[in-house]
Amino acid sequence: MNATSLLNKVLVPVCFLLIGLHHNAQIASKPNVIVIYTDDQGSVDLGSYGATDIYTPNIDQLAREGTRFTQAYVAAPVCAPSRAALLTGKYPQSAGVPSNTSHVPGSHGMPSAQYTLAELFKDNGYKTGHIGKWHLGMSQETSPNAQGFDYSFGHLRGCIDNYSHYFFWAGPNIHDLYENGKEVFYDGQYFPDLASDRALQYVEDHKSDPFFMFYAINMPHYPYQPTDKWRDYYKDVEKPRGDYAAFISTIDERIGFLMDKLEALGIRDNTIIIYQSDNGYSTEMRAFNGGGDSGPYRGAKSSLFEGGIRLPTIISWKNNLPENMVNEKFLVNIDWLPTLASLCGIKSFPKHIDGLDMSGMIRKPKTTSPRTGAFWKYGNQWAVRKGNWKLMGYPKDTSHKGALDLEQDALFLSNLAEDVSEMQNLATKYPDIVEDLKHEYRTWKHSHEDDIPKKLASINHLGKDKTIKATKKLNNRYKNIKVLTDGKRGYMDYSSGQWIGQEGKDLEFIIDLNNVQAISGIHLGYLHNPSNWVFGPKQFEASFSDDGVFFNKPVLSNISGEIKDKINFTDILTMQTKQKTRYIKVRIKGIEKIPEGHPGVGNPGWIFIDEIIIK
Repeated sequence: MNATSLLNKVLVPVCFLLIGLHHNAQIASKPNVIVIYTDDQGSVDLGSYGATDIYTPNIDQLAREGTRFTQAYVAAPVCAPSRAALLTGKYPQSAGVPSNTSHVPGSHGMPSAQYTLAELFKDNGYKTGHIGKWHLGMSQETSPNAQGFDYSFGHLRGCIDNYSHYFFWAGPNIHDLYENGKEVFYDGQYFPDLASDRALQYVEDHKSDPFFMFYAINMPHYPYQPTDKWRDYYKDVEKPRGDYAAFISTIDERIGFLMDKLEALGIRDNTIIIYQSDNGYSTEMRAFNGGGDSGPYRGAKSSLFEGGIRLPTIISWKNNLPENMVNEKFLVNIDWLPTLASLCGIKSFPKHIDGLDMSGMIRKPKTTSPRTGAFWKYGNQWAVRKGNWKLMGYPKDTSHKGALDLEQDALFLSNLAEDVSEMQNLATKYPDIVEDLKHEYRTWKHSHEDDIPKKLASINHLGKDKTIKATKKLNNRYKNIKVLTDGKRGYMDYSSGQWIGQEGKDLEFIIDLNNVQAISGIHLGYLHNPSNWVFGPKQFEASFSDDGVFFNKPVLSNISGEIKDKINFTDILTMQTKQKTRYIKVRIKGIEKIPEGHPGVGNPGWIFIDEIIIK
């Protein structure tokens, strides 16, 4: 061997070694980031969170290789606003997504002006990928590729059948599977496997580049469609818990595939992984009314009790962040944007966000969390937390763990340091704390004075507590027609039990005043809540009778001029008339179809009424 050959033989490996070291040093300065976001997972539904009937070895190992949080929250109890908060570092209201987005083709979701985690990483030299569920817009400008993701594969709406990939909710049937904005068809192939394969391929393709991957797993959201392997594993577990648990293990297995891939590629130590659920488990009919578990917490999906927003959350950056750590400090998913920016050495990120940098507290768990409070608002519910005190307005318990009094519990106070169950309302015991937290809530830019419950005043009128019957078929969920003559207006919440609702049809009732009386007018209380497809009635009509059989020609009320108003409110339609009568037939005319300018245009609209006031 000559000197040149010998030199080459020595220098070539050295050069490759130096290049490799340089390349690794570059990567080390920009760790990869994977955010795994599950869908409708209960607060304790992992082995590492105390579940004894669910097998989750891979996620439990992730917890051992990182930090498991016990007071980690999301900013909303349902899918779309929770995702918007995660991706923008803002409360959902600031991100422009206060509730779930529309499934209507072409409808807008999260405004394109919002600056996302994907855009942050992309602007700092990262490749960016979205895999799984989106649920933040159906239009091109609100699609994943328009919100900072170089690559996207998944469904745009809230849920799909995992084999046909058709939207699993309102009709008509709509196929919902896209890759980089183009509709793709994989008929009969299991979507969790399609998504898992894309996630593994994405990691493989970008192993030499810093990358951010938003792995938005669409399980355990209904429809419950676990693999046969896991369905058989839980065959002796009563349903729906068995199918739900099988779905959780289906998730866990695919996360195991991802962890194995990272290890095989040698980049596990250079990848920050966050695992979190978007909201609590579902108790919707499509989820067989449950299956999940909120453990010691009250509430589930759609509730601002702890079970709807306090969820399994893990961060792992092997050999770089504390491992096998249980962190009891308070954080919210809006904090991930500034926290990840800090962990990745990104100095420049939006300043006008609601999230706080938690990296110091994560690195040194004994330090105080910078977060001492937070706000939530979903529909008519709202909550404010300050220290360990939490005040809710118009709370809902979708876990059905206990009864709520519509009036006494309209303001609900808890001390989370003493009792995480929130089964006892402390509002009357600590009125000063209530006033302090009401003041705190009023300081939030998304609060409104009308959000604060007021004492319901009793309305005395001729029809109060009189006999009332429906002459048209009622909606199965709203049959307690006594609320129409109980002398009380309802809270601004159609599901509070104080309202009678109907979808796309008219309502009609006959009220018996017991004897002939002189009346001068009729007033109808109604709700306008367009974000939930609830619109004020067009008008109502009344006809009168002495015998309850023959009614005279109807008299019409004034016409509602607020149908297209986008603001939520309660109001009254009125009718002036002079009659002497015993029986009054009242017909309330709904809007039938939702008008232009609303995401649900063309679909049946809801009407809700709360009191028929007879003067």
